[in-house]
Amino acid sequence: MKFKFFIFFFYLSFESISQKFPSELWHDGWIVTTYKDTLKGYLKYDFENQLIQVKIDSTIKAFSSRNIYYFEIYDKTVEDYRQFYSLMYQVSYNYTVPTLFEVLLDGKLSLLLKEKIISETVPRYFPSYYWYGRTTYDFYNKIDYEYFFIDPSGKINDFNGKKKSLYLIMNDKIDIIKLYISKNKLKIKKMSDLVKVVAYYNSL
Repeated sequence: MKFKFFIFFFYLSFESISQKFPSELWHDGWIVTTYKDTLKGYLKYDFENQLIQVKIDSTIKAFSSRNIYYFEIYDKTVEDYRQFYSLMYQVSYNYTVPTLFEVLLDGKLSLLLKEKIISETVPRYFPSYYWYGRTTYDFYNKIDYEYFFIDPSGKINDFNGKKKSLYLIMNDKIDIIKLYISKNKLKIKKMSDLVKVVAYYNSL
């Protein structure tokens, strides 16, 4: 499969409970179904339920990952285009299902992404004269990301975000990659830095 070359260097941090997340918004875009139909309109994606809604005029149609080949949106929250594919992903031994992935980078080593909204608690401390020194907790939502690589055989592999795992994947260029990460002080748990490393590896 040939992906359009795409590097997504910047995601905003969504940490306010009042902030709308990208998956909660309608985006201008288009979708290609498994029946080769192309629909243009406003799209809303749902990674958790593996669904895409398409709004054309006053009509809304829903498609599962089984009925989608590709879709693209213009995300105003990051002011850039984002591209997604429905790809066969192994969820258990010898069992694969169509799953939505965002394509961050395409090349001899392709980098994919899945996003999800998670809830966290943050402690809030008050002066002792106000709340008797007790701690309360605020609840808020934020976006978390899971990363994946496509190997030369086309298999999608989970990436745990650790350097050791990355070096195993890039074993044929391991010394060069180690030097590149060290020299540029890159943190592979940071999305933009991980994309830089993969793009550099693909350029070698």
